[in-house]
Amino acid sequence: MYMRRQQGSSLIEVLVTILIVSVGLLGMANVQLAAMALNQNAYQRLQAVNLAHEIADSLFVNSTQAVAEYYTLQLNGNGNAPAGSVAAEDIAHWIAQAVRKLPSGRVVISRPQVMGIAANVKVYTITICWLEKNADIAMPNTCGANDRAMFSFSASSRI
Repeated sequence: MYMRRQQGSSLIEVLVTILIVSVGLLGMANVQLAAMALNQNAYQRLQAVNLAHEIADSLFVNSTQAVAEYYTLQLNGNGNAPAGSVAAEDIAHWIAQAVRKLPSGRVVISRPQVMGIAANVKVYTITICWLEKNADIAMPNTCGANDRAMFSFSASSRI
């Protein structure tokens, strides 16, 4: 009996190939989505760092009002700056920037701490808070959010 050689692919082989390719494509799509989420988190952290450095620069430039503690800002948005002062304008600008650039963005600037023997050196702690989209845990933090995870970035500025 004469046997013919098979030519082409069977339907089963084609279906298995399509299944393998589709699983690979779904995996690649999942990796792409995770990369986009991590990129968003990195962007938010960059915005917080830039805002904290902007605040630190303003504290240094306007050191007379900074020494008078006009630049302190509590979590609820209350500060010590007199209306119409440069410090009040700076604080209003920073709060607006935090709200615009970060989800649930907040700015906290602590009262300056005198450093050691040198009474003329004061250190402000600047904390930028926002709701971290992909945070997995909830813990108490300086942002007053113990029911949801928030990320805070702190920077210090010497006057």
